[in-house]
Amino acid sequence: MTTASEHDAVIDSGEHLIQQLNFRDVDHPGVDLAIEMDIHDRVTNPRGALQGGLLATLVDVVAGRAVVDDGPRETVATADMTIHYLRGVTIGPALATARVVRRGRTLAVVSVEVTDAGNGTLCALGTVAFSISPPRPVDGNGSAGPPPPARR
Repeated sequence: MTTASEHDAVIDSGEHLIQQLNFRDVDHPGVDLAIEMDIHDRVTNPRGALQGGLLATLVDVVAGRAVVDDGPRETVATADMTIHYLRGVTIGPALATARVVRRGRTLAVVSVEVTDAGNGTLCALGTVAFSISPPRPVDGNGSAGPPPPARR
């Protein structure tokens, strides 16, 4: 199991997978968070559209960050994700916009739209539910300790 400090070291090095995808935050009115991703040969399928798994990753990231970015530093884990692929993102960038539908103490639900910013076409609709847990305590070495015991 990776410790929090090991994870932070990967982030600090710039070598985390998400960093390699070159997501960038953008201003977009009326949403909780918007992220863009450029379309190029390394991320497309044989039809020239953003590969579906990478689109799902974009949806998951924008939704999760929308839940935690302005709130307390709990940890969130994707509990359920549904994506309706409507058409391919072929021009780009892919623009994912997230709106937090409901955020409770232990569960959050976020809706996400993905559009092809190059032509304004709606390409995917997603709904993501997250389980919310309190932050893990940090030990004297700056590492997160074991997760809190599960409640029954």
